[in-house]
Amino acid sequence: MTDTRKLNLLYYNTFSDCRDIVANAAIPIDIGVSYINDINEVMKHIMSRDSIDIFFIDYDGRAELIDLVSKVHKYDEDLLIYLITDIDSEEEKIKAYNAGVIDFFLLPLSSHILKALLKNMACLRGSRLKLYNKTNMLQYEIEQAVKTVKERELESLLLLARASEYKDKDTANHILRVGKYSAIIMENLGGSHEDIELMLYSAPLHDVGKIGISDSILNKSSKLTEEEYNIMKTHATKGYEILSGTKSKYLEAGAIIALSHHEKYDGSGYPNGLKGDSIHLYGRIVAVADVFDALISERVYKNSWTLEHAVEYLKSQAGIHFDPVIIEKFLEKIDDAAAVFKNLMPEK
Repeated sequence: MTDTRKLNLLYYNTFSDCRDIVANAAIPIDIGVSYINDINEVMKHIMSRDSIDIFFIDYDGRAELIDLVSKVHKYDEDLLIYLITDIDSEEEKIKAYNAGVIDFFLLPLSSHILKALLKNMACLRGSRLKLYNKTNMLQYEIEQAVKTVKERELESLLLLARASEYKDKDTANHILRVGKYSAIIMENLGGSHEDIELMLYSAPLHDVGKIGISDSILNKSSKLTEEEYNIMKTHATKGYEILSGTKSKYLEAGAIIALSHHEKYDGSGYPNGLKGDSIHLYGRIVAVADVFDALISERVYKNSWTLEHAVEYLKSQAGIHFDPVIIEKFLEKIDDAAAVFKNLMPEK
């Protein structure tokens, strides 16, 4: 809707003497006038067009006309509605005003008065349109600004996640895949759009605590010693400490995930030995996504597993390592997960 578009008047016209008077009054003000005489077609006409600015109704006292005013006003509260009538009754005026009428034109119509009033109507409606345009433009600018801020936040999250994997040369695309698997699981669990997006962008932060782990431990090709393994396990709490205490919902979710994604459903995981549903849902989801990706990926210390072998392992660990419900929901979408892996193959 532009500031300079022509204004339009819809006239429900049943009084034959008024049609030409309204048309002639509108011409010098450049208001387009269209006519309709079927009451059942008025709402269809208004709803099918987005540029009716003024609505005139020839009013003869019928209650259905007041009902029509009410319907039109509810559909478009800013439409300027006027009655043309020979009924000068306070009771009728109150009913009409309550329904949404701006004012009355009493018969016989004066072309000079009507022309002056139409000019004022045009100014009023034009001012409203300009205000709407400015409001819409401001709303658009706000939405674009919010979008830009969000894009920058998500870009920063990805960079932070990549930093956590930078020293681990075998896991270049691992963080992206884990995010996508986690989003797939959340969606199949019936999560909202916000929940799904949260998993997509927060799950990649699961191993951010590895920033604080020595390269010699991260990239060791042989089995870790007990001491080295205990050091490795501290990445869960380190990740939580790095990510927690912020106002970002993504970082807060990432902190929860970092702390809980190595917990096991039977209580044998770390760092807190949590069991069952006491493990946060985010952690239970990412536990499945993380292990699945590790199984089918080649690492310095292992060969990649086949998809079938990985699926059998996940099934065998339902209720032990993993939440059985999450395993079920993930395996229902295993083809989607396989497609993610294919599209984001590990970098050589």
